[in-house]
Amino acid sequence: MKYVITVEGIEAAPQGSKTYMGKGRMIESCKRVRPFRDAVRVEANKVVEELISEPVHIEISFWFNRPKSHLNSKGELKPSEPKYPTKINIGDIDKLCRSTLDALTLSAISDDSQVVSLQARKYYCDKKYNTKAHTMITIQTISN
Repeated sequence: MKYVITVEGIEAAPQGSKTYMGKGRMIESCKRVRPFRDAVRVEANKVVEELISEPVHIEISFWFNRPKSHLNSKGELKPSEPKYPTKINIGDIDKLCRSTLDALTLSAISDDSQVVSLQARKYYCDKKYNTKAHTMITIQTISN
């Protein structure tokens, strides 16, 4: 079975570093993680009616808005700007996957240990095609 989940209107957020708050309490350093995970859960619940319990292959495409500094005064991409988002403020791809897989746990899949293969990519949105920040998640069940 194949499920396609699209999370629109919010950029993906990396889950990784924690901040110690005292008295043994730790919180996510990135403030964008919780809203992103909540958005993934909402969209996953719309697509997946019953939790998937078999092994899965997951493909994730993360689309990020380009910084305005990448564009010239006419709104066109400067030739010197990067094709792919690699700046530290976007996040490491493994940490982006971690936040996404944690959000899918108990909203689409029983546990992220079911993921036996994972493919992920990061892109900038393309003004030419009028794309906006979003995340596309494809879950493919694999028979045992």
